[in-house]
Amino acid sequence: MISRKLIALLIVVGMPATLMIWYRVHQSSGFAPLELIVYPLLFGGLSIVAILLLQRFYLKQPLSEFNRGTGTLLTDGLWGVALTAVYFLLFVLERPLLGGILESRPNMELLGLMLDMRQHPWMLVIWFGPVLWIGVALYEELVRTFLLNKLWSFSPAMAWVVASVVLSALIIGLTHWSQGPYGVVTIGIKSLVAGMFYYRVQRLLPLVLAHVLYDGIQVALLLLTYPE
Repeated sequence: MISRKLIALLIVVGMPATLMIWYRVHQSSGFAPLELIVYPLLFGGLSIVAILLLQRFYLKQPLSEFNRGTGTLLTDGLWGVALTAVYFLLFVLERPLLGGILESRPNMELLGLMLDMRQHPWMLVIWFGPVLWIGVALYEELVRTFLLNKLWSFSPAMAWVVASVVLSALIIGLTHWSQGPYGVVTIGIKSLVAGMFYYRVQRLLPLVLAHVLYDGIQVALLLLTYPE
């Protein structure tokens, strides 16, 4: 079983790593706006299916592992809102503390897509709907919780729990290397918070909801305030 877990971990870690390598190679030829909607949804959706298949049929473990903690839709929602507030607090603190030290690489193609969506309402519906919920939030949080659950299964010791959170945060941070050192570090910090939060509540939905709210609010503000 240990060898199966290690193989499954390598597969799941390889998913975002492969996406980043592919993105870097493809970036030189540019993306069409529609591609920046279709690709995340397609890759994220297929990766979700792959993770669930690994969990259920390769490792022969229940899907309920992602939601071992007790909770309801209401408590999950409240936890998600609270976690979103923590993310934005970190965002406010990180700007003055790290913005002048670490290089940031804005994704101009993604910015162009966001601005183009103002002229195409159907893009807004797709992006704020299935792309954000499935292709971004659910995909990334399922990767995070899969990694943490499998790592934690090797030992219940608190030192290993913390080390696993740090390792998963490092992995997730590095998969955002295209955003520059600032993106890697700040996403890594939020991943530390998310990992310890998941250890506390053992519920997937609050992580997904917080991810959706954090990204969605930032994009909505961008669309509302960026000059025409």
